[in-house]
Amino acid sequence: MENNKDKSERLKYLEEEKQKQNKRKSLYVQQLEEIRKLLEANEKEIEYNEGWTKFHENSIEKHKKQIQDAKTLDEKQEQEKKLQFHIEQIENHHKKYIEFHKKEIEFIKKEIQLFEEGIKKCEEQLEFLNKKIEENKI
Repeated sequence: MENNKDKSERLKYLEEEKQKQNKRKSLYVQQLEEIRKLLEANEKEIEYNEGWTKFHENSIEKHKKQIQDAKTLDEKQEQEKKLQFHIEQIENHHKKYIEFHKKEIEFIKKEIQLFEEGIKKCEEQLEFLNKKIEENKI
């Protein structure tokens, strides 16, 4: 009788631990889903800024040619001003945003790895707990 009581208490404990592991795993899965969305958003931001960088690079080439073809000093100065604008947009804006999002991606990938490892550990614990629950069934 005492043995059944011990098994019953042990079984209750194991079921509670199993519940905790399932809850933890569920939380990790949910967080992983959110983090993957962040990864995708950051990748899209990089693509967006790279698109703008290409636009500005093409404009730079166009304005360089227009500077060479300029007939008046005013025309040349206007094209130089436009050229400078595109250079500044690349250097002071798009390159910085690309670097920012690359750093975010690097960090997010580490988070993904940690959550995937956490899920794996939960699954191992659940396997262990299920085995122990079977062994302690009355």
